[in-house]
Amino acid sequence: MRWYILRALLKKEFARHLANRGGIALALLLIAAAGLLSVFAPQQAAGNGTDMVGGVHHCYIEFDRATPLVKHLDANQPPELKSALRFEKIDPVAIGTLIQRQPGTGSIQVTTRFEGTKPVLEVHVWHPDGQPEAMAAYEAWFWKETRRALAAQVREKNPALPPDPDFSAGHWQTVEAHAHLKAQADKLGATVPELHVHRKGLAAPPLDFRSAIATGLVVFALYFSCVYLLPTLNCEERERGVLLAQALSPASPSELLLAKFVFYPAFGLGLAAALSGIYKPQVLSSLFFWLSLCAVGGGFLGIGMTIAAWAKTQRAAFLGGMCYLLSVSMVLLICSTNGIPFLSNLAVEYHGPRILHAALSGNANNSHWLHLMAAIGLASAWLFAAGWVFRRRGWQ
Repeated sequence: MRWYILRALLKKEFARHLANRGGIALALLLIAAAGLLSVFAPQQAAGNGTDMVGGVHHCYIEFDRATPLVKHLDANQPPELKSALRFEKIDPVAIGTLIQRQPGTGSIQVTTRFEGTKPVLEVHVWHPDGQPEAMAAYEAWFWKETRRALAAQVREKNPALPPDPDFSAGHWQTVEAHAHLKAQADKLGATVPELHVHRKGLAAPPLDFRSAIATGLVVFALYFSCVYLLPTLNCEERERGVLLAQALSPASPSELLLAKFVFYPAFGLGLAAALSGIYKPQVLSSLFFWLSLCAVGGGFLGIGMTIAAWAKTQRAAFLGGMCYLLSVSMVLLICSTNGIPFLSNLAVEYHGPRILHAALSGNANNSHWLHLMAAIGLASAWLFAAGWVFRRRGWQ
């Protein structure tokens, strides 16, 4: 390899990209999107959702007057839900009617009325259509604090009331309902077995949607650089005769290939690292992140160079990249929904998002290292295939 030739080829690639204003604009938009994600999308509380994935990101506690119960609820907002709860006083006639709000919100309407001298607590829970489970986190807090508030009011007049159950157990409602059923059965001389509830955490952590969105931006940056720009600009050179002129110059096919292998991954990795650093700066000090980035970038580079070597025109290169993306996405979807084993493991797109998401969320484990090794193996195979195809026909 001759450095002066390689340097001239790299300068040529750099100058061509400076003239490609569309590519620069898209890169800036990606950086802006990462900045907006970092600033305006704070970590969601457990049980919350986002507009794009469904769920409830804000819950309104609506009341007609500030009763002791409402004051108790307002004073005992949990830290994980405090930013999502909104207390709002509404007209009494509006209790029990739906108040139109923006998507991704729910409401709990609270009022106390009297039937003669008997007080009645009336609660209306409004959830997204067909998604009652979306209000689970808010309802769990609401019913717990409601019980605490009502029990405290009783103890003011009768301190003999038994203490509150262990709310931290998470199944206090089930235990109390069963205890009430057992008491009723005992009065009738029937037998209800004792209840012991054991609650364990899920085997996998819940999906961090912010990390998922950031992962999508990083994967798109690598795909944009290596599978879109590389084939398109390479075919542009072929159409204009620039690639043939380079082949007739003192530059060897290996030097032409190496220049592309150096520039496009550097551009893609630099853009992806910038997006990741904006989202979570500490991820830039993670070895797993850089290995993942290089593995996915290498795989996409091999795919892009293979498409560039076979396509004859810019249109063919663009359609080839899109057809490859849709085909792989469809295969991965079919394998996932039908439980087809092993076939998904042959795609870089199967391993790449998993290891990048693990790196960005900080949850890398032994299985993710296995995905990383598989991604490195697939990237090596794609790079070898791309080099072989390009040397045989890519410069023609």
